[in-house]
Amino acid sequence: MTDQLAFSDDLLVGLTPEQREAVTSPARRLLVRATAGSGKTHVLTLRIQRQIAQNEVDADQVLAMTFTRRAGDELRRRLFRAGIRDIRAGTFHRAALSLVNQYREDHHLKPLVIESNRRRLVSALAAQLKNSGDLRLEDWQLPRLEQEIGWALSQGFTGAQYAKNAKKLRRDAPLPATQFADVLDRYVGLCRSRGVLDFDLLLSEAISLLRDEPNVLASFRHRNKAIYVDETQDMNPLQFMLLRHMAGDDPDLFCVGDPNQSIYGFNGANPQLLGEIIRTWPDTVVLDLTRNHRSTANIIAVANTLLEQGAQGIIPAKDEGDVPMVRSYNTDEQEAEHVATWLSAKHQPGSPWKSMAVLARTNAQLELVASLLEAHDIPCERRGAEHSPASDLLTTPETWNRRIDEDHKDAVALSTIHRAKGLEFQHVAAIGWSEGQLPNYNATTAAQLAEEQRLAYVALSRAEDSLLITWSRGRNDPRYPDRSPSRFLAPIEKVVGEIEQRNAPLTGEARRARLAAIRLELEQAVDEGNVAH
Repeated sequence: MTDQLAFSDDLLVGLTPEQREAVTSPARRLLVRATAGSGKTHVLTLRIQRQIAQNEVDADQVLAMTFTRRAGDELRRRLFRAGIRDIRAGTFHRAALSLVNQYREDHHLKPLVIESNRRRLVSALAAQLKNSGDLRLEDWQLPRLEQEIGWALSQGFTGAQYAKNAKKLRRDAPLPATQFADVLDRYVGLCRSRGVLDFDLLLSEAISLLRDEPNVLASFRHRNKAIYVDETQDMNPLQFMLLRHMAGDDPDLFCVGDPNQSIYGFNGANPQLLGEIIRTWPDTVVLDLTRNHRSTANIIAVANTLLEQGAQGIIPAKDEGDVPMVRSYNTDEQEAEHVATWLSAKHQPGSPWKSMAVLARTNAQLELVASLLEAHDIPCERRGAEHSPASDLLTTPETWNRRIDEDHKDAVALSTIHRAKGLEFQHVAAIGWSEGQLPNYNATTAAQLAEEQRLAYVALSRAEDSLLITWSRGRNDPRYPDRSPSRFLAPIEKVVGEIEQRNAPLTGEARRARLAAIRLELEQAVDEGNVAH
């Protein structure tokens, strides 16, 4: 049974012309480049509503995909509130698992075993290589090996393809390229021999079925008439390959994303794949949503300093608001103490604890803040970084509803910046803006530093009304003493200074000159008869 849904033009009231076009465009293929706070998920939801209401597609013929469990939850929540029940919405991995399981069920094959912890498979591979005498890997090498295997698979590489491209891509691999290529192929072989797939191999399995099994492809295309992709900037080459096989040559396709929020390079994500959509389907209509409805104009002025050179600036829809603050401290303890004081001052009617967040580059940076907030009797909730689609594959209606309830705890959110993407808060304290922390000391290449800059942009663009940016010199930290301010702070402080100067009351000669100018304007207006005597 499909949804019966009415779509009134009243739902379009209040949309900007660009948003309205994204919802109502008759184009079969749309790429919407939407800045932070521009209402992109709202636009996506409205377009689905409209498409169903106009009988262009049934609700159970729509596939909506995104990249993290939380984003999938939010998409399902919005569609549910709009009265849409039968739609399939979740991660790429969830869609792939459904396709593969259906094939195996139809052919009376055992269900797949999905291994959510790649480290276990890498450890088993290391033991196998050691026992065969081919290669001895030390325990300290395994995390880097695991990371590089994940990156290679996210690109859709076989061992031979990795070896061919490694020099051009300048990968900092844990083994020589040819040796790692052999290990990569052995890893895939180990998984196949055990009847186990990790998340990347799950996507590869779905791609193989769509490519090699005509009945699977025909069935998928018959069932999925319209494909929607949210947060498209998070797509990696393997996921794009899956999308391309799902969509075919003439898809009803709607993709929305913000290249300035592409922060999952370690998972192989590449914002340049937005351009690949246009190259694959050249008649794709491209729309830009540049108006931010979330943050005050002053916060946007600060966030704009972090956009890459040549990127289109964000246009504010709200008034100037409070001036963002940048503060430095000698120690991490002083930094955390001031953050607690700042949050306490913000806590008042209309600003509950849950409207506030403390954002940091890493989870470790949040430990001290958590203890200081506890000492100040400020309730807080830790939100660890989430990069794995595992929980989306294990979602049941009960767990999904429980997560919705948890979202409403009245507590300050302590979160990594990665985990905060897609969220918004009235008041945000962005901590740890020193060299080595943000940008992180592991970021050494131009591409990695560019991603750190996008990460900083994501942090600032979470704030609606007020923003505090802090850093510490780390004087009592033996690991990283005498830190210097983040390279991202200089342009921010310049803009903050300009805002403060613009808002400062005039004194002395400047005040007298301004009054004289006003007096002259009034006299001229009187002479011209524009002001009543």
